[in-house]
Amino acid sequence: SISVRDAIIILIIMAEEFRIEGCHGTIAEQKDEAFHDDRSDASDDEEKGKIKFPTRLYGREKELDSLKKLYAGLMASEVDDRDDKVLKSQVVFLSGYSGVGKSALITEFVKQLRGSKNRPNKTNNNNNDSPIIYGAGKYSEQNSASSPFFAIIEVLKTLANVLCEAKDGSDKVTEQQEKVRESIRQSELIGPGKEGDLILRATFPVLTPLLDSCVVANEKGANEDLTVHPTMSAIKECTLQLLCAICRALDNPLIIFLDDLQWADEASMDMLNVLLTSSELKNLMFICAYRSNEVDVEHSFCKLMDNVAKGDESVEKMELFSLSPTSITSFIADSVKKEEDTEMKELSSAVYQTTMGNIFFTKQALEELVRKNILFYDMMCFEWRWVVTKVELANNMSADVVESVLGKIRDLPKEIQELLSLMAYIPNALDVSTLKALMCRDGASYEERQVLDLLQQSSDEGMLLLVSPNWIFAHDRIRQASLKFASEKSGSEETLLHISSVLLAEGSDREWCQYVAVDILNSLPVEKTDCNELVKLNLKVSHLARNSGALGKENALVHKGLESLKSAGMTWTNDYYELTRQLYDALLVSEYSSGAYDAARVAIDEVVQNAKTPDEKLIAYTHCVMCLMSETSEYGRGAEEGLEILSKYGFDIPQSPTKTVMAKEEMKYKLALRNRSISCLTTLPIQDDSLLALCQQINICAMYSGKLDVMKLLNWKIIQYVLKRGSISSDLAPILGACALVHVKLNDVKRSNEFATTVQALNLRIRDDKKNYAMAGMCVCLAMCLLQNFRSLTDPFLQSYKDFKLMGEVEMSLNGLNGYAQCFFGAGCELGPIFETKLLVVEDYCRNLGRQSSLVLFSMFRQFALNLRKHSDSPSKLVGEAFNEEQVLSELEGSAHFQTLRDSSSLRVQLAFVFWNEVDMIDLLKILETYPLQDQFAARLHNRLAFTGLAAFAMCHRKDCASYKALGEKCMGHFKFLSKNGSVNARPVYLFLKSMKSPSRDAFSKAIEACAEGKFVNLEAMVNERYAAFLREENDEAASNDCITEAYFLYQDWGAHAKALQLSKDHSFLKKLRRKTTRSFAHTVGSNNNTATASVMSAGSDDPASKKKMTFSFNSTSKQRKLISVKSEKKK
Repeated sequence: SISVRDAIIILIIMAEEFRIEGCHGTIAEQKDEAFHDDRSDASDDEEKGKIKFPTRLYGREKELDSLKKLYAGLMASEVDDRDDKVLKSQVVFLSGYSGVGKSALITEFVKQLRGSKNRPNKTNNNNNDSPIIYGAGKYSEQNSASSPFFAIIEVLKTLANVLCEAKDGSDKVTEQQEKVRESIRQSELIGPGKEGDLILRATFPVLTPLLDSCVVANEKGANEDLTVHPTMSAIKECTLQLLCAICRALDNPLIIFLDDLQWADEASMDMLNVLLTSSELKNLMFICAYRSNEVDVEHSFCKLMDNVAKGDESVEKMELFSLSPTSITSFIADSVKKEEDTEMKELSSAVYQTTMGNIFFTKQALEELVRKNILFYDMMCFEWRWVVTKVELANNMSADVVESVLGKIRDLPKEIQELLSLMAYIPNALDVSTLKALMCRDGASYEERQVLDLLQQSSDEGMLLLVSPNWIFAHDRIRQASLKFASEKSGSEETLLHISSVLLAEGSDREWCQYVAVDILNSLPVEKTDCNELVKLNLKVSHLARNSGALGKENALVHKGLESLKSAGMTWTNDYYELTRQLYDALLVSEYSSGAYDAARVAIDEVVQNAKTPDEKLIAYTHCVMCLMSETSEYGRGAEEGLEILSKYGFDIPQSPTKTVMAKEEMKYKLALRNRSISCLTTLPIQDDSLLALCQQINICAMYSGKLDVMKLLNWKIIQYVLKRGSISSDLAPILGACALVHVKLNDVKRSNEFATTVQALNLRIRDDKKNYAMAGMCVCLAMCLLQNFRSLTDPFLQSYKDFKLMGEVEMSLNGLNGYAQCFFGAGCELGPIFETKLLVVEDYCRNLGRQSSLVLFSMFRQFALNLRKHSDSPSKLVGEAFNEEQVLSELEGSAHFQTLRDSSSLRVQLAFVFWNEVDMIDLLKILETYPLQDQFAARLHNRLAFTGLAAFAMCHRKDCASYKALGEKCMGHFKFLSKNGSVNARPVYLFLKSMKSPSRDAFSKAIEACAEGKFVNLEAMVNERYAAFLREENDEAASNDCITEAYFLYQDWGAHAKALQLSKDHSFLKKLRRKTTRSFAHTVGSNNNTATASVMSAGSDDPASKKKMTFSFNSTSKQRKLISVKSEKKK
C-alpha cells in the first residue's frame, strides 16, 4: 500500500504528463490513445470531452410498425379498373412538436424498408429487388417568405438525381430508370418538346437533367420553339402529370416526405391541394409533417388537411408524442455507455424534467451539461460521470433550447460564428463557392478549402449537415439561435447589404438568390438602399413570382415597390412616371388574378387618373370590365360601362341600337368589306393591339347579357377598325368566334359556318397566344356542333378543357369538358371506365376549386353513364354512387335549381326512352316542355330536343298524352331545319323522329340507314329496338327477332350493358347468342378497315351443323348495316 502523500505526488506527475484539464477531470487532447485505453469502443469524440449520440431510433416501434403496414397495404391494395391493376396512394399527416423526431422517424422507416428483403411488389412476388425511391423536402420559417415551392423543389431535385444517376459509375441506365423515361415520353402534356415539358423546365430547373434524359436523339418536340408563360394552374397540372408518369413506372410506391408544412408558402399549399386530392396520382406514399402546436383551425394547412381527409380512406393521421421516460433513459444510457442503474436514472430523470422527452432538446441539454463540465468523461475510470445532485443537474440546463444552442455558439471559434451568422440570414441550402463569396468581406480572404474546413468543424459540432453538394442547418432551432447571435452583433445592416450583393451576383442562373436578396433589401431602412434599383428589383422578381404561380408573393413584391416609391415621394414624377405606371399595371393585374377586386379597382382608378395617354389606360379599362364579369357576373353593366369606355376611342355604339342604326352600320360594314368574304381578315399582318383586348371583354359581356344587337354592332365596328388599320391582333380570333356563336343562336347556319371557318384559319397564325387560341378554338367547336359530326369534336373539346385548365381559366375549361361530354353522349361514343375516370378527374378539379354547380353537372354525367353500364333497379332515375338527383335538387334554389333540373331531366328522359319507362317519360315531358327550345350550346340542345321529341312521339299515341305530339313536332322541326342545312348530327335524329311519329318499314329503314352511315351506334340500337316492336305488332316475329338481335349487340358496342341485360331478360333467345368477334363503329373509329364482321352463334348443341349462324356485315361505305341469315345445313 502507498501513503496518501505518495498518491498525491503520483497524480500531480500524471496531470503534468497527460495534461488532464477541466472541471472534474475532463481531459484535453491525448497523443497516444492506444497506450491509455486499448478498449475496442474508444472514441476520439469522447476523449476530447464531447458526447457522441447513438444513431438508432428509440421508442418509435409502434409508429414504425404503423407506417410499414400502410406501405405494405399500399403495395397489396389493387383496384380493378377495366381489368388493369392500379395501385392506390396513401397520405399520412404526421404531427408533433418541434424536435420530437418526425424526420428521424421517416428516415428510419425508409432505411428499414430498403433493408427488407421480403417486400412484395406489384406482382406480389416477395423477391422484390427494385429500389424504393424516396424524396424529402423541408420548409423553414424564412423560406416560406422567399422562393415558392421550396420543399417541393428539394423533392423534385432528389427525384431527378436518383432517376438520372448512373449505376456503378457507368453510363448504363437501369430498367426502372428507362421505364420512368418512357412513361414521361408517352405523356401528352409533359413529353419531350411538349408545352408541359417547357413549363416544368421554366418553373423547376432542377428537373432539367431528368427531362433531358427523356429526349430521344435527333428527335424534336412539337412545341420546342414555343415561349411559355406558366400559370399556377399549368404548373400544378404539369407537376401532377410528372408525378403520375413517375409513379406509374415504378415497381414500388414512391415515398415523398415534406417536413414543417406549417411554414409552407401559399403556392405550395395550392400545389398540395391538387396533389393530395387527385384520383390520378397512384402508387405513392405522401407523408406530410407539421408542428401541431403551431397550426390552429384557421391555419391554411389545417384547412388543407380537412379538404384532403373528406371521406377518403387513404388518409391517415398520426401524432408523434415525446418519448417516454424509459426511452429517454435508454437513449442517455447508450450515449454515456452506462447501465440503466439507479445513478443513471437520476441523470435521465433530471434531463427528462427539463426536456419532457423531446429528443432534440435532450441532446442539447446533454451537450450543455458537457460544456459546463457537469457531465464529464473521467480518464481515470474511462467513463462518463457526474458528481452533482439531481437539483444541480436541473439548474445547469436551460429551459429554452434556443438559449442552450446560443450558449454553444458563443463558445465556438469566431470564424465558425461568422459562418453560422451569414448562413442564418439565408433560408436555402448553400454550396461552398457561395459561402466563400459571403465570407470574403472586410478585408478577409478565404480559399474554398478553408471554408470547407470550417463547414466540417461546424458539422462536427452538430450545427450543420452536408446534403451534397450543399450545406444546411442541422435543425431550425440552430438556425434560430444563429440568427439571434447575428442580430446581437453590431453592423448587421452592413452584413445584410453584403449578403444581398453576393446573392444578386450569384443569382443570374438561380432564381432563389434574387428572391432572398429582394426580401433582405426590403427589410432594410429606406436610407440604406438605392430606391430606384430596389423598385426595379421588386418589379423584376414579381414577374418571376407570377411565372412561378406565386401570386401572393408577386402581390407582396409589387406593394413593396410602390411603398418604396411613395416613401421617397416619387410616384408619378417625371423621372419615375414609367416605373410607377408599370408597378400599378402589375398591381391591378395581380389583385384581379387573386380575386381582390376592390383592391384592383383602387389600382385601376390610380392609373385612369394619372396615366397621360388613352393607350396607357387600356390595361386598366380592360380590367375594369373584367372585374364586373368575374366578381358579380354583371355582364349587362359590363357591356354598358365598356361601351362608354369605347366612346373615348371613337367607337360610338348606343346602348339600345334602333333598326335604323343597325341598318346604317350594317351598310358601312358591307362597304368596308367591298364584297369580300370575312375570310379576307386572315391575310392581314398581326400586331399587338390592346384596344381589341378591351373589345373582346365587352363582346363577352354583350353576349352573356343577351344584347345581341349591341354585339353585332360592335363586331361590325371592330371589323371596320381592323380593315382601316390594316392589321389584326390575336384578340380578333375569339371576337369572330363569338360572332359565330351569335349566328348559332339566330339559327343562321351559313353565317355561323363562315365565321367559324375564318377563325380556324386565324388560329393557325396565333398558336403562340395560348389564351386567344384556346378561346377561339372553343368558339369554333361550339359553332361547329351545328354541322360537324359530334364524334369529331370530342377531342377538340377535350383539348380546350386541357388548354384552359393550364391557363387557369376555370370557367372556360369546365365549358370545354361540358362540350366534350355532350358531344360524347350525342355521338354515341363507347361508354366505359375510361370515360368515367375522366369525369372523376374533373370532379376532383371542381371540388378543389369549390365549383359546386360544375361538380353537380359532371357527377350527374357519370351517374348517367353508370346507369347505362351497370344494372340498377331504377335505371331511369339518377340515383347511385356518383349522384342523387333528389338530394341535390333539394339543396338548390333559383336559377341553379332551374338549370340543374333541366340537365337532369334531359339525361333522365334519354334513360327513360332507352329502358322504356313510360311513367317516367310522361313525368319528364311535363318538366321539359316548360323549357325554351333554344340554347346557344348546340350539342346540349341537340341531346335535350332529340329525346324530348322521341319521348313525346312515343307517348302521344296514348289518349292522355295526345298533346305531346305538338311538342314532338316542334323538336322535329329543329332537326329538319338543321338537316336541310347539312347537319350530319341532325339527319339521323330527324329520320328517327319521323319513324316514331309515323311508323313504317320504310321510315325505320331510312332511320337505321342514316344512323349507320353517321356511325351513331346509340341511335342505331334504339331505332332497331323500336323497329322490332313495330314488326312484332305486325306479327313478323322473325324480322323482329333479327332487329332485337341487332339492337342487343349494338347496345353492347355502345357500352350500355345494363340495357343489353334488360333485352336478354325480355328475349330469352338472346342468352344463347354469342359473337366470336365484337367489332362496331364504336370500336373502329379511326380504323382504316372498311369492313368488319362478327359472328353470332347459338349455344346449346356441340354439333356445328345444328348451330344457327348469323353474320353481321359492317361496311362503313354502305348505306345500311344488314343482317344476313345463313341457313344451316340439314343433318344427314
